[in-house]
Amino acid sequence: MTDTAESLDPLRLPLQGERLIEASAGTGKTFTIAALYLRLLLGLGGQAAFPRPLSVEELLVVTFTEAATAELRGRIRANIHELRIACLRESTDNPLYASLLEEIADKQQAAQWLLLAERQMDEASVFTIHGFCQRMLSLNAFESGMLFELQLIEDESELRYQACADFWRRHCYPLQREIAEAVHALWKGPEELLRAIERYLQGEAPVIKSPPPADETLASRHEKIVAKIAAVKQKWIESVGEIDAIIENSGIDRRKFNRGNQGKWIDKITAWAQEETRGYQLPDALEKFSRRFLVERTKADGIVPEHPLFVEIETLLAEPLTLNDLMITRAMAEIREAVSREKRRRGELGFDDMLSRLDAALCSENGEALAAAIRTRFPVAMIDEFQDTDPQQYRIFRRIWRQQPNTALLLIGDPKQAIYAFRGADIFTYMKARSEVEAHYTLDTNWRSSPGMVESVNALFSRMDSAFMFREIPFQPVKFAARNASLRFEFNGVNQPAMNFWLLDGEGCGVTDYQHAMAQHCAAQIRDWLSAGTRGEALLWKGNTSAPVKASDITVLVRSRQEGGAYP
Repeated sequence: MTDTAESLDPLRLPLQGERLIEASAGTGKTFTIAALYLRLLLGLGGQAAFPRPLSVEELLVVTFTEAATAELRGRIRANIHELRIACLRESTDNPLYASLLEEIADKQQAAQWLLLAERQMDEASVFTIHGFCQRMLSLNAFESGMLFELQLIEDESELRYQACADFWRRHCYPLQREIAEAVHALWKGPEELLRAIERYLQGEAPVIKSPPPADETLASRHEKIVAKIAAVKQKWIESVGEIDAIIENSGIDRRKFNRGNQGKWIDKITAWAQEETRGYQLPDALEKFSRRFLVERTKADGIVPEHPLFVEIETLLAEPLTLNDLMITRAMAEIREAVSREKRRRGELGFDDMLSRLDAALCSENGEALAAAIRTRFPVAMIDEFQDTDPQQYRIFRRIWRQQPNTALLLIGDPKQAIYAFRGADIFTYMKARSEVEAHYTLDTNWRSSPGMVESVNALFSRMDSAFMFREIPFQPVKFAARNASLRFEFNGVNQPAMNFWLLDGEGCGVTDYQHAMAQHCAAQIRDWLSAGTRGEALLWKGNTSAPVKASDITVLVRSRQEGGAYP
């Protein structure tokens, strides 16, 4: 599939098959969902229409939070009501409803159908992904294998903590002191371990690319690490007397490898080599005698210092001298299993279990019968905020609706937000969908921002080939809405540019000083705007109407809570 997406006309989008709709912020996603929903209810769109009108119970809309579900349900209800009134009056000032009215042959009949839909909105199929899975498992109990009722639990955090505490007692309490100290250097207790892995205990189990051997223990890993360190120590003690001469007779660049420092480094490493090996800490000076470091500091035409010790040091430095991966891999597997076992004992089911159960049921012997039953109930599915979909969720949608006749799967989202893994987004899931769904559309007009802001953002991001890290997620420029042509910000009688960059004077400084200086500059700028706003000298204009700038008009975005508190 090419990177070029077709500009979307929500009144003419074909409502069969799979469609991926990319909607940047401010481009009318809610308007688009409303238009598509109303078309599906009334069977509008001519050749692009769904074969028959659908009821609100047949029209599945999935989003990812309860708040978004409630908001979307309310918006849809309001749209249905407003179009019904427009049908009764046979006129409207709303451009969307006016376009739909032109297609409705019998407006009184349409009004009756919309009234029925309005009255059924409490039963409308607008769900979170977990709500959808729960409903499908219970309504299709035979096909899904859910032949008995389970208690739904909304919060598994206590179960996870108890399982993690048990894991800690089982694996850490019996450890020898030096191994326990190595673990303690990573996590002070089960609470810290749980914080490190909690995101991997939710949803589908992650695939470990290079898992440790199944029979490896903390003790055996510790012994292996200690043995590697001890071997380099022994080699150092045996060879340290040769190092000075080897380096002196080489082509080392003394501007980069100072003689005075060389002696200090050798003394520090020798002292370390003579100590008993208990922990995994290596002296910083050891890197100076790795072959790579010495090669980088040898003159272009000089002889590189060579000794087997330098190669062994480089090999040791490249080794992951840690228990981290082993501990995390074991903890994830055992804690997930312990939580599942306890839920089975209690007869409970968590939110993620519903996805797993539906996913497994769709893969089972009765999977196609289950998928067919769901398609019969929901011929059309609209997945809002699709960028938040994970691999398991996308797999469920694909198995039910992909390449099925007389159905539609509409995936609606902003690919630029798929890079936010902290929200649960999965960039690779979005990229997979983008490559699999042939019909690709974009909302190409920003209805929210000024022309200057839209054009500034277009200019900034269009200069980069991979603005969002992956070429599969290209930047799609958008147009500004004509109605926003008059939006502008005036300060002290001068129209302000939509985008400014602040650069610090001088040769540069440390991160902390830079953040403090920028925070001061930002605070001073806001102070000046608000002060000018009270005098009528900082104004937001829309057409011939202006309003003074006030605090609620200003937002400051930062990368972290720490950065947000940079200015005292």
